[in-house]
Amino acid sequence: MPSRTTRISTAGRPPAEQAEYWRHVVSSAFGPLHVRPPHRDGFAAGLVGRALGPVQAAEVRAPAHAVTRSARQVDRDTRECYKLGLVLRGTCLLRQNGHDALVRPGHLVLYDLTRPVEIAFTAHRIVTVLIPHQAIAVPPARLGRLGGTVLTERTRSGRLVASLMAALAEDGDTADGPHAPHLGEALVELVTGAISEHLGEQTPPPDPDAEALWHAVRDWIEKHLPDPALTPATIAEAHHLSVRQLYRVFQARGTTVAGYVRTRRLERCRRDLRDPRLADRTIGAIAAHWGFPDAATFSRAFRTAYGVTPTTYRSG
Repeated sequence: MPSRTTRISTAGRPPAEQAEYWRHVVSSAFGPLHVRPPHRDGFAAGLVGRALGPVQAAEVRAPAHAVTRSARQVDRDTRECYKLGLVLRGTCLLRQNGHDALVRPGHLVLYDLTRPVEIAFTAHRIVTVLIPHQAIAVPPARLGRLGGTVLTERTRSGRLVASLMAALAEDGDTADGPHAPHLGEALVELVTGAISEHLGEQTPPPDPDAEALWHAVRDWIEKHLPDPALTPATIAEAHHLSVRQLYRVFQARGTTVAGYVRTRRLERCRRDLRDPRLADRTIGAIAAHWGFPDAATFSRAFRTAYGVTPTTYRSG
């Protein structure tokens, strides 16, 4: 299987071009942004990027500088992701949603790439993770307001996320190995737990009957994802619900029936695209198997969810 690791450095570029090259690198990795270095006589920086299943991880080393992501730049970007940054060396001051977070070594900060952000870095080494909105089962409108929150300050599970990210940075062989997709999935689960813990004091206790119904519906959908006849009406009928009742089950989790089914189908496609046993199966065949008969529609949906085309993802 091709390597999932990308290594980029400003070394070898003329000093006067290094800062602009770095702006191009980070804009490609994290979306459009402005980079403001303190001077123009060189910018020694590097990035090691890794695909870990549903997430994109990167280790960044760079000198002091500031970055901003404006509302206009947000509008130009199609990806919808949360970003986590674990500071290993140096500090950064991050501002989003009116929150000012001074992030020190060992701190893990969360922010939303669909909202403007300002960050001022000292010379640093930072591990970052990009997670698609769809991967976190919390409504984006609610979770986005946490942008600028240091998760390691108030949550035990946030410290678990930080420990795993630090371990991946120190052990590149593990992050590059065949189990990398599972590590990414573990990160998503841990991050979801940290966010849920942070929001826990505002979240009412779950209704056991509603939880049981949700799990039953979710499991049934999972078994029937390839079925082209999978619709809200068929799902509701299988569980003796009206379609309106089914919609309320999903609304309680900040999503819709169609959105949830699409997300799960995309995730199944993503896994199959990286499965070496399916290397001879075309992208179109994989998409059609999971309910995307139109290749162009599938490609747009995949790029929106994961930030890359299916072809790029498969070969990366």
